[in-house]
Amino acid sequence: MIRTQVSLDEQEYKQAKREAAALGIPVAEYVRRAIRRALPPSRRPPWMRYAGLVESGNPRSSQTVDDVVYGGKD
Repeated sequence: MIRTQVSLDEQEYKQAKREAAALGIPVAEYVRRAIRRALPPSRRPPWMRYAGLVESGNPRSSQTVDDVVYGGKD
């Protein structure tokens, strides 16, 4: 994590501190969350980091995914 310094006017700081306290988090975490909300979404959806990590050994597994997930047909 990179440490940085941000200057807020007194009113901004009081509001941020009040909101952080209401959420039960430090002001620093409140500011990090605010920045994350303001930034554009990442290009890669979070779930994509897991794509391709699981291998069944069956080259046809994508054709039988429903059987794997939901079980065989009755």
